[in-house]
Amino acid sequence: MSQLTSLLNDLLKEFSQQSSLMPNDLPKIQDMPNERESLANVINLLLKEGNVHHSDSWAAHMTPKTSPISILGQLIAASHNGNLLSPKLYPLMAEIEQQTLQYLCQLFGHQYGHFVAGSSYANLEALWQAKQSRLTDSPIVYAARSAHYSIIKACQILDLDLRYIASEHSEQLSIEALEHACKQHPPLAIIATVGTTTMGAIDPVSECISIAKRYDAWCHIDAAWGGALVLLPEHKSLFQSISKAHSVCFDPHKSWQQPKPASILLYQQPLSPILSEDSSYLEQSPMNSLPGSRGGELFLPLWLTLTHSGSDSLRQQTQQRLQQADLLVKRLEKESNWVVYPSNTGIVCFRPNKEIDLSPLIEQGVVSQAIINNEHVYRIVFASTHTQADALITVLKPYF
Repeated sequence: MSQLTSLLNDLLKEFSQQSSLMPNDLPKIQDMPNERESLANVINLLLKEGNVHHSDSWAAHMTPKTSPISILGQLIAASHNGNLLSPKLYPLMAEIEQQTLQYLCQLFGHQYGHFVAGSSYANLEALWQAKQSRLTDSPIVYAARSAHYSIIKACQILDLDLRYIASEHSEQLSIEALEHACKQHPPLAIIATVGTTTMGAIDPVSECISIAKRYDAWCHIDAAWGGALVLLPEHKSLFQSISKAHSVCFDPHKSWQQPKPASILLYQQPLSPILSEDSSYLEQSPMNSLPGSRGGELFLPLWLTLTHSGSDSLRQQTQQRLQQADLLVKRLEKESNWVVYPSNTGIVCFRPNKEIDLSPLIEQGVVSQAIINNEHVYRIVFASTHTQADALITVLKPYF
């Protein structure tokens, strides 16, 4: 570990000697190698470009600073590069994969799971599993309009009929509207979101699962953002409900400060093998899942984080992020007359009471824009433990 860290530091020192470069001056892909100096310059600038979200006022998107230990895990996975479709050849990596899966299954209360490159893939696969389950012949999928855009993409790919359910003012799916829709047209699946992308809202999960059960529908929980709450005792009842869903997805790369790609899809029923003569060269038949060939890139950084620092470190980081979000809400409510939209998942939206141009802060990665109830708002995301409420207030105060 120390040798890899030392090597990385030496490389960074070498690259840091370079200065500036314009996009049009990028080295070209060509037959002959480019000069080492020009490539070193690009690498240095890429590192600087990625450093933007290390600031204590960075809060525009779900892009946290990654920990050194997780970056080391990603480097080891790239160097290892084994294909776990042949697990007997890579017994140590295969055991690490299973250990990490078992930990997450136990944490979320599900029986099975596998890693995917992102929750867009997980949402697609969950609906694919719902379609294959043949619980019903209905092609209808219900979700709130605040559901992630990957849901509509998945439905288009799978030729399913996505129908939006009315939401409350807080972006939560309306249970009354869902019940009415199910009575009229029973669905194949119901999607509930734990931590909407815009304002971090949590749908009424328990009620969604109960309705899905009554209508023999699949219930999938998109917890890509809000799944980090699973480590907090105060949210125990929420995740007890989630454990009764057919499937749930979570993105450690969003709220557990892991490098991309790092996502998980968990489910209660095992996948069936794909029957194919073309896979006879493999030790085991591939499953009905989107990932095929895979190595440790999806899970080794997380496993190394958990074994090196312990799950309690992630719990403390989550608590810290939420505390900073709460502090920002209190400061905004006290020091400005803006309309503030808090959440339980670390996203804070606000709407100034007069026309204000915050485009400079958007360009700096301090805030992003969103729409809530047909109104334009600004959005702050506490994805990183480096993001501080005091630093954000300092930047926002001139606009009060």
